[in-house]
Amino acid sequence: MREFQGVFPATLTPFRTPTGSVDTGWIKDHMRFLVQQDVAGVLALGTTGEGPSLSMDERKQVIDTVMNQRGEMTVMIGTGCVSLPETIALSRYAMESGADALLVAPPFFFKDVPDSGLLTYFRAICDALPEAARVLLYHIPQVTTVPITLPIVQGLIESHPRQFFGIKDSSGDLATFAAFAQYARELYLYGGNERIAAETLAHGARGLISAIANLFPDAVQAVYLAHRNGGDVAAAQHHLRALSDAFTGNTPPALKAAMPWYTSLPRTSVRVPLSDLHDKEGERLRQQLQTLRAAAPSAAAPGTS
Repeated sequence: MREFQGVFPATLTPFRTPTGSVDTGWIKDHMRFLVQQDVAGVLALGTTGEGPSLSMDERKQVIDTVMNQRGEMTVMIGTGCVSLPETIALSRYAMESGADALLVAPPFFFKDVPDSGLLTYFRAICDALPEAARVLLYHIPQVTTVPITLPIVQGLIESHPRQFFGIKDSSGDLATFAAFAQYARELYLYGGNERIAAETLAHGARGLISAIANLFPDAVQAVYLAHRNGGDVAAAQHHLRALSDAFTGNTPPALKAAMPWYTSLPRTSVRVPLSDLHDKEGERLRQQLQTLRAAAPSAAAPGTS
């Protein structure tokens, strides 16, 4: 039985150059690192994983690599594309490859679309998948500018209660998360914003899907475990929020720059239109992280999990 509660790194996708190919060897090494950190699972091909910047073939390549290195971890795959046929095709591929859940963002090219259109879109995806599929809706309106609304949630609960598994809320708006939690108690809700991780757990989040957990899974685990076991949640959350602030605005390039400072993994590139950190930006980040990690509470100290 797979675990759907706990900490799930939203994994990076490494590129050999800003316009180059995916480095599957790096993915294998990173997955081995995460297996050793005792996280519940991973989410591949989300925002941190630059999923929309990959071709369909590249996404399948990433899925294959992640699934082959999963160990006992639960695997969620981001399958949202701009077009319905591509989203269905990628979702089917992920399911056939053994993925435990699918994270589906709304199609993001057209703006101000009606809830009825989005609901029909998500229902069509569920209709195209087996009943055993677990579909998570991805609410990240600051990126997609297409929000997941309560009428969409209610409509999908009514029509596809077996497949509609939950929501990942990365909006950073606690009121929105609280509304999801109150309105859809039967769903699995995941916090996707480290700045309010403890608050989302207090409002019923089953787990945390975190970019920072690529590099510092211990810091995210500290918040989750403190909440679960009655520890010092405030101290753990203070440290995680400070780390989040250090990465804000440049999360994938900053994480990729920092990976070799704290792991055996080499630096890797983001894909255009994102840009890798310049040397001065990297040095500023290195100094920030050194200060923050030196001041980490014992439950989130370097080298612990």
